[in-house]
Amino acid sequence: MAYRLSIVADEDVPTSVRACAREQLAGAIGQLERAREHPVDAVHEARKHLKKTRALLRLVRPALPKHAYRRENGALRDAGLALSGARDADVLVATAAAIAEHAAGKLPADTFAQLRDALAAEAASGRGDGVPELPAVLAALREAEARVDAWPLDDCDWGTVVAGVARAYARGREAFAVARAEPTPEHLHAWRKRAKDLWYHQRLLTPAWPNPLEALAEQAHVLTELLGDDHDLAVLAERLAAPAPLPPAVDAERAALLALVAQRSAELRAAATQLGQRVYAESPKAFSRRLARYVRAAVEEQPADAPA
Repeated sequence: MAYRLSIVADEDVPTSVRACAREQLAGAIGQLERAREHPVDAVHEARKHLKKTRALLRLVRPALPKHAYRRENGALRDAGLALSGARDADVLVATAAAIAEHAAGKLPADTFAQLRDALAAEAASGRGDGVPELPAVLAALREAEARVDAWPLDDCDWGTVVAGVARAYARGREAFAVARAEPTPEHLHAWRKRAKDLWYHQRLLTPAWPNPLEALAEQAHVLTELLGDDHDLAVLAERLAAPAPLPPAVDAERAALLALVAQRSAELRAAATQLGQRVYAESPKAFSRRLARYVRAAVEEQPADAPA
């Protein structure tokens, strides 16, 4: 599924927004309907569809009445949260595997293997027979999908869309400044969420000028990956520092493992800061003006009889 808005006349923007929303919700529903076959992958993919839909909502938020935005965003947020527990435990296992690969040779391989095995056992225990919230989540998403055609988007045009992307950019720039001044896990995670909005929004607008906008979107994506890996390491550090039992070989190396996590985290944060300086190099006004020119030029180039 292409996560894109069509380049259309202002009056046809609501149609394109609704089509994109329906496509993402249908994707999430389809993944969850097959969740019993591959629950981990299905939940992961469904959550990605939900995040894309929420980003789309934030893009057109100024055009939506407050009650409509809160209803739709709340429904999607709650669905994502209901699925998050099943996913988070598996991410912890993947993070332990990643630090083992990155720090190979710095501790006995068996220490890393026992850590992965212990976290995998915890994940399997928490997962149980699947995703118990699945029926309720599916019902909520089907209702949300049915409401898309009624989204009150009469005031939505390209000005709304560009303003939405510019708002995400400005908020990300502010979050970057806060995280750079005080790089706590909370501030870095807040920055990541805003960077992810920018990544999604730039993907939605890539048809306006594909090559440069795809390149910018990809760099925003790389930034979210760096910050996401750092966040996952912070969660792993919490688990290692907790009094909950771990295998003896792991328990004996807790301090060394925490030091390796901290070292890798510092590397990721340095790379994110370097990239953030480029992603957020423009002022919000300059960013908004440039994007508006791209979109307006693309719209004007469309033939008068182009399909919506």
